[in-house]
Amino acid sequence: MSTFRMWEVFAKADEGPFYKDQNEWMVKSFIPQMKRVVKEHDIKWDRKTIVNCDDALADRLWAAARDFFISVGVYHVDTHRVMKFSEQEVNEVLYTKRPCYMVGAGHDQRWLRIRAVEDREKRPFHLFSPDANFSTDIHKKACMAYLKEPLLDGLCAPLIEDFMGRKATSQSPTEVAAAMEHAMNLRDAQRLVGKPDVWTVSVGTAETDQAQIAAANPAWGVRPSHLDGRMVSILTEMTTNDAMLNKSLHYRSYGNVFGNLCGAIFGGHAGGTEATAVLQTAYNIQGACLYGSCWALNFPFHLKWQSTTTRELLWIQSMLSQAMSRNSNLIFLNNLFANAGPATDQLYWECANHAFACESSGGNPWGAATCRNKYTDRATPLESRLFHECSEASFKMRLTRAQADDLCQKLMEKYEALISVDNYGKTIQEVYDMEKITPRQEFVDQYLRIKDELCRMGVQFAY
Repeated sequence: MSTFRMWEVFAKADEGPFYKDQNEWMVKSFIPQMKRVVKEHDIKWDRKTIVNCDDALADRLWAAARDFFISVGVYHVDTHRVMKFSEQEVNEVLYTKRPCYMVGAGHDQRWLRIRAVEDREKRPFHLFSPDANFSTDIHKKACMAYLKEPLLDGLCAPLIEDFMGRKATSQSPTEVAAAMEHAMNLRDAQRLVGKPDVWTVSVGTAETDQAQIAAANPAWGVRPSHLDGRMVSILTEMTTNDAMLNKSLHYRSYGNVFGNLCGAIFGGHAGGTEATAVLQTAYNIQGACLYGSCWALNFPFHLKWQSTTTRELLWIQSMLSQAMSRNSNLIFLNNLFANAGPATDQLYWECANHAFACESSGGNPWGAATCRNKYTDRATPLESRLFHECSEASFKMRLTRAQADDLCQKLMEKYEALISVDNYGKTIQEVYDMEKITPRQEFVDQYLRIKDELCRMGVQFAY
């Protein structure tokens, strides 16, 4: 980890400038500073491009994000103080960040690292994740289904929605128990599919700090050091609280290679496309300085559709990836939230588009989440498989950004008009035989048909 000074950072929550509430800080600091940096650093989008090919623009985005973070700081909602970081502090953290970590162990050990734009040497890190709730009775089998995927380098397991017939409610015993069950199921699933040492990111079911701490147990739950990852969130927008700082303290003390979960809202306080790109990039700097995180998961999403595969959001993912790959050692992954659901052609086109836009820009794929990330049991490993196979194909083909943009424009034509349609497809129980934990033949045939069509568009899959 970097020379991040944890307790000096925590002190800022009690010593920074005071604002009576978050709204006052937004009006007096956040909004005017965002308008300033977008204008001064000349951040502009032509409303057509999906994959950025302008290196100077990517560099200006990085400068704008850094300027914005230093100018605005982080609002602590519990103390009503702004945690400000000086330019020297930011420079120190950014310089001393490690550009790579070895995660997992044994046969499942992998490098998690920063990649270059149009990288020719370092393949993407394939983090599979449905980012969805699964019914308690199939949760372990769902974990096994994802762990079986050949390209998988790591897994963020599905969440558990209930415990013993009761809704797992935040800050209640049911949340703590569900988080523990989640961790147990994941460890069992790893052993049952022969991947006991694969890197996992745990525990999504644990929303609160006490539930995360309860799930940490090297015997049956979340493991320390490089074996398991954890996540701590940046709250909307540029805010934090004591619970998030508690998580970061626990993760660092436990030794996890943990990440910063950050999603700027397109259409939120930041405003439009350019400002959302600045904010999302700044979140990566914030996570490193505020939490001492080792990596970041980026999911800028559309306020209305809750997805990351619209034209605006793909450009933002492309831009933030290039800005950080060209200017920092910050490790990051790009999260996919699709509009459509399993067993729909639209979902596959969204997955492919996200993969090509991000890989060519230096990103690492994380996903795939479906149905605007809001329905139980509506995710399967098949769409994640295509997402990661497309990312790997992009790397193997040495796809340039210009080539990726051309391909993405064609893919966008296939689903852009359908984004507003509720097309949620089928459940995992319909797509998979959950006894054998294998996809049913009709859905394998659909998957192969989509791959054939992508091949006719010029995609060369690795296998």
